[in-house]
Amino acid sequence: MLAGVLLFLGSTVIALAQDDPVPPKTLTPGKGVELTTARCVICHDATHITRTKLSRGEWEFNIKNMIERGAPIAPNEIAPILEYLATYYNRDAAAPAPVPAATASAGDPVTGLLTTHACTACHQTDKRVVGPSFREVAAKYAGNSSAAAMLAGKIRQGGSGVWGAAPMPPNAGVPDADVRRLVDWILGQK
Repeated sequence: MLAGVLLFLGSTVIALAQDDPVPPKTLTPGKGVELTTARCVICHDATHITRTKLSRGEWEFNIKNMIERGAPIAPNEIAPILEYLATYYNRDAAAPAPVPAATASAGDPVTGLLTTHACTACHQTDKRVVGPSFREVAAKYAGNSSAAAMLAGKIRQGGSGVWGAAPMPPNAGVPDADVRRLVDWILGQK
């Protein structure tokens, strides 16, 4: 009898787990996606957001909570982030279709990759933010034949200590083709 109950419960859990779709690894394209990615995906994997459905009030509470914990969200960025999250990840209303044309990076594939993978949350082309600028990285590794492999490793595994105390979080979910394209672009910045 006990074995039958355990078998039933086990098969029910497996069936329920199979019904849960795998959450997307990137945020839905739409107005506000770049800012939301840049501010939220510094600390959270995008799937932390994509698997979550909250009410507008709960998203607002979470944003305020993240700011209290040190998230680098300026006061004028709260409303656009809240609007994006409440529009695309709201349990009370169905999300509209993705709007690729609404993204500022739609015309530049590398800018799109930098945004999608949250690189721009910590790095800019020509100025330090949390980490070094892309130009600083290119200058440091100019002429180094192993730089591409080393930077690809840094993207995948993260790292710390080379550019200061702030650690770079690992980004293991970035597809290989995207890593190669990002590394080539970074090393090409002069």
